[in-house]
Amino acid sequence: MIVSANQLVAGCIVTADVMGKSGTPLIKSKKILTDKDIFYLQKLLVKEVTVASHLSDGNAFNPENKPIVSNPHTITKVHFLASYEKAVKGYQKHINIWKYSSTLDVPLHRQQILPVLEQISEWEGNVFNLPAYRKQSDYLPEHAAGTAVLVATVLQRANFPEADIKQIGLAAFLADCGMSKLKQPYHTQKHRLNDMDTIDVQQHPTLSYRMVEQASILSAKAKLAILQHHERADGAGYPLRLPKEKIHPFASLLSICDTYHALISDRPYQAAVSPYEAVEIILEEQFKRFDPAMTQHFVQAFVDAQQNTHVRLSSGEIAEVVFTDTNHPTRPMVREQQNGQVKALKDMPHIRIKEIIS
Repeated sequence: MIVSANQLVAGCIVTADVMGKSGTPLIKSKKILTDKDIFYLQKLLVKEVTVASHLSDGNAFNPENKPIVSNPHTITKVHFLASYEKAVKGYQKHINIWKYSSTLDVPLHRQQILPVLEQISEWEGNVFNLPAYRKQSDYLPEHAAGTAVLVATVLQRANFPEADIKQIGLAAFLADCGMSKLKQPYHTQKHRLNDMDTIDVQQHPTLSYRMVEQASILSAKAKLAILQHHERADGAGYPLRLPKEKIHPFASLLSICDTYHALISDRPYQAAVSPYEAVEIILEEQFKRFDPAMTQHFVQAFVDAQQNTHVRLSSGEIAEVVFTDTNHPTRPMVREQQNGQVKALKDMPHIRIKEIIS
């Protein structure tokens, strides 16, 4: 029988190849569908699928119209999404309040972001592609929450103490609060900064630091991470132009995650790049801008998260990531959906990963 993609349920048996726009099978006949497969088909806007009249458990399949399924990773992660949305809205609500206040209610903002950080393990495999799961609103609140999640994820996977995970995650959430005190709301601008704008924006780490300086709930290293998150290893950063020896490693990690999230986010004046391209940019810049050890922690967390994900290649093929050599973190071995052929992208420089699908 032919059914709509939104009528599929786990256990459906495909009886005819599901063809992609390129003419290659997305899912082959006789495949027993999982929730992940169904999300994958809906993500690719497949409208109809031919399936058996019975499910894999032998029961009859009686298709019903139902809402499009969420990503299977998010089916059991409603609490994470709700907490994340609450943190974004809480941040957004306070931007105008901060403009006229000399300090932050850090305990309040800790309550906003802490539930998100405590549920990160539920998002393994997804946090490095978080903008794909959300309709972007105001960039600054989304960026604050997204960067906090990335920082905490990297520290968690690198087995840092729980106290550091929460403290530096909170620091990431508040690192750009000083933007609220600048002359213009640069985070809502639809054009690139000019030279005068850039000078103004470079004040925001200092302003953010001043707003949290007296908060006893925030550790000294968290405050340093806020102040130093735009410093660079080559000494060309701001606001203090510190040499690399003076930059706290947590500040460098915040800088890496800040850069990555900005790169994968759509902004009015800059289109998002793919997560894999963003990692390539970070690796190219690591010795000029970042702490190498923190860069490796970030890259390892990224690599671990992408195992078995489906990606779209620059050739148009859909493939599954099956193995990644840490010496070539953006050029994994992939298995093509069409024919099951395994390709080592490190040996195929003309092919790149353009998109993470699921």
